[in-house]
Amino acid sequence: MGDVDSIPEYVINSREEALGFINKYGIVTLFPIKGKTFPSLYSATKGNRQEKFDKAWGWADDSAMEKLIHYGKLVRKHVSLVSLELFPSLYRLCRRDDLSDLAEKTLNFLETHGSASTTVLRKSLGFWGKEEKSEFTKAVDELKLTFAIAIVGIKKAPRMTYTYDLIERWMPKSLFERAEKIDRAEAKAKVNAKRARARVFVTKVFQNTHVPNIGGVHSNIEHNSLT
Repeated sequence: MGDVDSIPEYVINSREEALGFINKYGIVTLFPIKGKTFPSLYSATKGNRQEKFDKAWGWADDSAMEKLIHYGKLVRKHVSLVSLELFPSLYRLCRRDDLSDLAEKTLNFLETHGSASTTVLRKSLGFWGKEEKSEFTKAVDELKLTFAIAIVGIKKAPRMTYTYDLIERWMPKSLFERAEKIDRAEAKAKVNAKRARARVFVTKVFQNTHVPNIGGVHSNIEHNSLT
């Protein structure tokens, strides 16, 4: 793993350096979120806007599919990248079983049938119409925020499509064994320590960073454990 402290943190130019950046701060958003002090991989990447976009998103996707990070939509439903070091603490804080009916139904489908794409889930659960799409999206977002499911496949063409599975079936078993040994107070302390370091970094380096206008990444929803 590259020594992220040995390079300027706003000129990341390799996946190794990107992983070091994510590991250093624990939770990093793919793109900057206006008003939120989370380091952004896009902002930290070297290049013009298109180069930054292509490299940052490619590194995030590849790292997640190799299980080197957890890739979810955790901070205001933006793409968020979690280090394996911090994953057990966030899982301990966020995982819960009191789900909505549709979220529970979706989770049960995945448990029974295995991984499934958004398309398969919507058709199988009877939420194919436009009117039902928003309800289905809410259920999937709920499952992401509560660390119940993981993105296990990403198809970008002809349109962005995700494949999901149970998070316990996807991520390394050792992470959940570590989570079981952490109490909530310890987990919260670890998350807060990483967040404090991130706030200092963002304030010093990225306080004037332009937020790219990329469709679908902005939302008013905030997960209370990640504010």
